[in-house]
Amino acid sequence: MNHPDDQAMSSEYQSQSDEYSPVIPEEASAVQQAPETTTEQSSESILDWIVSSENVAQSSTSAHRWDQFIQAEGVREKLDAWLGKWDGLSQKSLVRRLNADVAQIDQWLNDQLNAILHHPQFQKLEASWRGLEYLTSMVDEEADREMVHIRVLNASWRDVERDIERAIEFDSSELFKKIYEEEFGTAGGKPYGVLIGDYQIHPNPTRNHPHRDLDTLQGLAGIAAAAFCPFIAGVSPNMFGLDDYAGFEHVENLRSGFDQAEFTQWHAFRNSEDSRFVGLVLPQVLMRLPYETFDARADGFCFQEEVGGRDRRNYLWGNAAFAFGEVLIRAFSECGWLAQIRGVQRNVVGGGLVSRLPVHHFGTDRHGVAPKSSTDCIISDLQEAEIANLGFIPLTHCHDTDLSAFYSNQAVQKPKVYEDAVATQNAKISGMLQYILCVSQFAHALKVIARDKVGTFEEREAVERYLNDWIHEYVTPDERAKAETKAARPLRQAEIQLRDDPAKPGSFHCTFRLWPHYQLDDLVASIRMKTTIEGRRK
Repeated sequence: MNHPDDQAMSSEYQSQSDEYSPVIPEEASAVQQAPETTTEQSSESILDWIVSSENVAQSSTSAHRWDQFIQAEGVREKLDAWLGKWDGLSQKSLVRRLNADVAQIDQWLNDQLNAILHHPQFQKLEASWRGLEYLTSMVDEEADREMVHIRVLNASWRDVERDIERAIEFDSSELFKKIYEEEFGTAGGKPYGVLIGDYQIHPNPTRNHPHRDLDTLQGLAGIAAAAFCPFIAGVSPNMFGLDDYAGFEHVENLRSGFDQAEFTQWHAFRNSEDSRFVGLVLPQVLMRLPYETFDARADGFCFQEEVGGRDRRNYLWGNAAFAFGEVLIRAFSECGWLAQIRGVQRNVVGGGLVSRLPVHHFGTDRHGVAPKSSTDCIISDLQEAEIANLGFIPLTHCHDTDLSAFYSNQAVQKPKVYEDAVATQNAKISGMLQYILCVSQFAHALKVIARDKVGTFEEREAVERYLNDWIHEYVTPDERAKAETKAARPLRQAEIQLRDDPAKPGSFHCTFRLWPHYQLDDLVASIRMKTTIEGRRK
């Protein structure tokens, strides 16, 4: 085992406090007085034995010496067991030798911890838990706990896939029962406002990901639409023909990849009605800062996480759906309405601004001067628009800041194209998740109220009239109304129509059209939704 030279070890030893200096027992006083020029004997320490053993677990010699070291009681016995022959060492050489061994152990521990922390399975586990903590801390620090509730379902993507596969239709799945029947469809239940899934959607099965994600996503979309509860998840870089997002910013034409035959099912899903209740977010976000050596550690362990490299692959990246969750929680906590969840305003923490992500800085400048992006790739303005048109929600790093932002929130659904340009633009805007979320809030209240009233009126017209009277309390046609008025009356127009359900006497097919006040878009038509209203179960 090679040891550092005298000068290097001296400087390391002097930097430590006296309490770390080995105490040599009295019986070793002759060794203490040995001249500095004493030649160190050729002896192997326990570390030398470990390094030289081909298989430490099966090395009886190493195990025997380790047992001797553990069982030794006095300092000299400890040194005998650890160093082997050391009688010829001066105190200075002995200290250097022990310091070198401690440094070697620290290095091995560093290497082992880095290997564990950067293993893909461990990173996935840590990112999931930190993503959950990210949302719960947001509720604890910035939200009203009475307004925002977080429920956790521990289910792997394979679990979700099996549930959807085994169900004849999505409404016979266990997920449908939990999300729709047990809450939205049950008297006294609390409807879910949004589902955030820590999953990355792939376009097709691969060797490393043998799952038909789009089949599963179609079932989840049906559940989300029935419960008026949009489903938000991440996007695998495989969707864009990449292994990771490190090279995403260099892709010039994103749309061309989706013209291939392998995306036929993807296009079919985008054209489905329920796909407007699905949002897929990209790229990935930083879940924690790298561990660095600092003097404040109580245990004195010096650990430095290795995150070097041009592409930052060793950083802990997680699902950007958690960042979208931050925006939703903040908006709902502020006004109970989810219209303003995109875009940014100067000096205002609101809209689509993401402000709570960890931020790592370049070491070339003082801390805070040169922040790195908290996303694992930089998305340009041109790419941002192209990504949104492809049915995804891009998170963009705000240049020269420690912030990121959502400038759009387009649902997966592909907007229909009409001969009338205004109608085409309206179809695009009405497919934005911010408006789907707003309308879903009214759908939740509408169904609960209607469920309680069905059976108390003799005629369908009476139920319809009651519901229209209720919803008009949230309508003001004044486009120039103050912000406070629009917050209390967020709709510009509203209409509810009921039709008898021939298959279920006493139940109705409900169509409601809502026209919210739009702060950022020029929408010229209402958003239409359909649901079924049944009487309270007896």
